[in-house]
Amino acid sequence: MKLFLISNSGHPLYDWCKEDIADFVGRKVATFISAATSYDLNEYFERAKSVLEPLGIKLIHLDLSKKPELLVDRAEAFLVGGGNTHLLLSRLNNLKLISRIKSRVENGTLYVGLSAGANIAGPNILTTNDWNILGSTTFEGLGLVPFNINPHYVDPHEKKIFSGENRDERILEYLEFNDNPVVALEEQTYLEVSESQVRVGGQGKVKVFVKGKEPKEFQSGKSIAF
Repeated sequence: MKLFLISNSGHPLYDWCKEDIADFVGRKVATFISAATSYDLNEYFERAKSVLEPLGIKLIHLDLSKKPELLVDRAEAFLVGGGNTHLLLSRLNNLKLISRIKSRVENGTLYVGLSAGANIAGPNILTTNDWNILGSTTFEGLGLVPFNINPHYVDPHEKKIFSGENRDERILEYLEFNDNPVVALEEQTYLEVSESQVRVGGQGKVKVFVKGKEPKEFQSGKSIAF
């Protein structure tokens, strides 16, 4: 398996990581999954297409209304866009696409996940930052990696300014009830995952939380062992 899991936001769309995506996808046709957006799915696809096609990436849209399982079964690469993680997972589950996508990736189809798309790659989506806007009761992810993702990570804030829980505290609460590690990615940071390693890339760092251990930070260029 080969995965590219990205913590992304900002404008222009994919500006900081578009060349990295192009290098990862290469000459393969990428099936773009826009299902995480709560707005216009086709408009999201067209925006992504306008950014990535000039770099040589050919995109086709996974239209959820037109037998998407056929495109999934033929996909050479998946590019799963950001948005709301609960909405993305719910839509893919409703169309029974989760097991199909998982099987394709396990058999060599490339997987690029941006934010919400990265979230669903792990065992579950319980460490997403997104609100459960549709009241979904589905939380199990693709299980392609043995750790959860927490994108858009920020270091703990000063409690004098805001006394609410910081991101570290929320992740540690998760680990009170769950055993799988959590990898928190700062903005504009990614993980490149293969069978043999997990490598950090991009402009920030990641912080790895393992139950019963002190969190560890990894800078861009470093590898993480699980």
